[in-house]
Order: sequence, then C-alpha cells, then structure tokens
Amino acid sequence: MAEAGWLESWPGARRDQPLARHTQFGIGGPADWLVTASDAGELAELLRRSHASGMPVFLLGAGSNTLVLDGGIRGLVVRLGDRLRRWHAIDPATVELGGGCMMPRAALDLARRGIAGMEFGIGIPGTCGASVRGNAGAFGTEIKDVILECDVLDPAGDPSTLAAADCGFVYRRSRFVDDLAGRVVVAARFRVHADDPAAVRERTDSVTAQRKAAQPWGSRSLGSVFKNPPGDFAGRLVEAAGLKGRRVGGAEIATKHANFILNVERASAADVLALADLAHDIVLERFGVDLEREIVCAGEPGPCASTVASR
Repeated sequence: MAEAGWLESWPGARRDQPLARHTQFGIGGPADWLVTASDAGELAELLRRSHASGMPVFLLGAGSNTLVLDGGIRGLVVRLGDRLRRWHAIDPATVELGGGCMMPRAALDLARRGIAGMEFGIGIPGTCGASVRGNAGAFGTEIKDVILECDVLDPAGDPSTLAAADCGFVYRRSRFVDDLAGRVVVAARFRVHADDPAAVRERTDSVTAQRKAAQPWGSRSLGSVFKNPPGDFAGRLVEAAGLKGRRVGGAEIATKHANFILNVERASAADVLALADLAHDIVLERFGVDLEREIVCAGEPGPCASTVASR
C-alpha cells in the first residue's frame, strides 16, 4: 500500500479530482491525487517522494491522445505547470521546448519570429513531452526528423539527457513506451533555421488548412484512433467498412474522417473503446487488416460499459 501522507501537506495537492476536466476529450474518472508541478525541480521532487513511498505516478499532458478510463487513475496524477510549458531559442539553429509546451502554440510563435522547421507542430494537438514519447507527426514530418536531444527524469527523479539516436524512434513510438517507460521528458531541443516570417506563417497556415479540410475541427476527439497500416490508411478502411457516423452511447465515428472518434454526447471511455473495438473487428473481418490502436489508455475501467452500437 502506497504511503500518501506526504501529499496531505503538498501545496496545491487535490484529492479525488475528475480528470474529464483536464483532458481535451472531456472523458475520465477521478485521480486519487492531482498535483501541478511548476518546474522541473518540483517535478523531480514529486517523483522522488512518490518513488520512496511506493506511490504510482502518471504524467498527464493535454490529454489529447490519452483516454482516461472511467474508473480513474490510482495514485498521483501530475500536470506540468507554466514553466514547463514554455519554449525559447538557444541559438539560431536550436530551440528548446518544455515538456508541457503545446506543439501548436510553439509552432505559431516560432512562425511569427521567422523560425522554421517546426511548422508541422501546428497539426499535433498535444504537448512536447507526449509528442516525443509517441514520435508524433503531421503532414509528412515526425518528431524524429527534427529532434536533437531531450532532458528526462527517471522514476526516482534523477535527470539525464538522451540524444535523438538513443530514443529509438519508429512510427508513432519510441523507447519511452518500452524500456524507458516511466521516464518523463521535461524538455527537448529541436533543429530549426531562420526564414522569412511570412513564408513560415504561410506554411503553418497551409498545415492548418489541410487539417481543417481533412479532419474534424473544433470537436472533442483523441486524434487518430488507429495507426495507419503499411501501404494504406486506417481511416479509408473504417470508411470502406461503412462505419462513418456509427455510434456507441455518446461516442461517434466522425463523418468527416473515419479514423476519429468524437465525444458528441457525454461519452464514457467505455463507449469509446466499444466503438473502437467494433471498428477494429469489422475491418479485420472484411479486409483482413488488424488495425493497431494509436490512442493510449490510462487508469481503470468503470463498473459498466456500453455494448450496443447504433447508427
């Protein structure tokens, strides 16, 4: 049993916090404890204390690719505060983003200053840390194409720096999912270059326009539900299976892009997973393609789940 007494006096620590309030998807049960870490030093201390007391720790970024299950998350959930959400230029060829920095925000700020190379970030609705973990990408560019190195904290709060080559980047995955699981990316440095601000902004505007044209815009979703299989697109397969608009409870497969599931009416995590499983099984049956989920699940399931799919 984890010893949580030290959290009782931790500044800003809150008990039994509904995580639906803290995710872009608006879904999720409660966290036993929720704390916002203001900077890397405070985060390291939280990790040290948690490690020593046996307290499980989960880092929650923007919640844009993480489905928090209806039973919530046991232990301590940590969000990254303002100092970990910032970026700054180190030199004309390098920028550093804090682990909690939102990729679209950084991409826009850099474009206004005529700093090129991160335009694709406008199409990644998540934090830098989560993007490094999942080698996020958009419209032809991935994190692995531009990252130089990243600063991480291990589960005991000890810091280290990893070069890009040591992160094991592959399609939508890195070593932070496997043998480096439990490490937290607190900052990452990326390769950039100077360009005309109008030209850089034109490229970010182009990425935004492509995203608005091809994907649900302004709707609550977790981004792509499935990874694209080799030589094909998950959305094409789900659409070809006739599943656009299919619903389970309050979750719906988007009519604009079939690789997105929307929270249209107070959906539960169980609704989302039932709908994803339905799409997976029908695509497998009809086309023989075993789609792999891209969204990450966290926490424990609730006491009940929706099982009936409807149009």
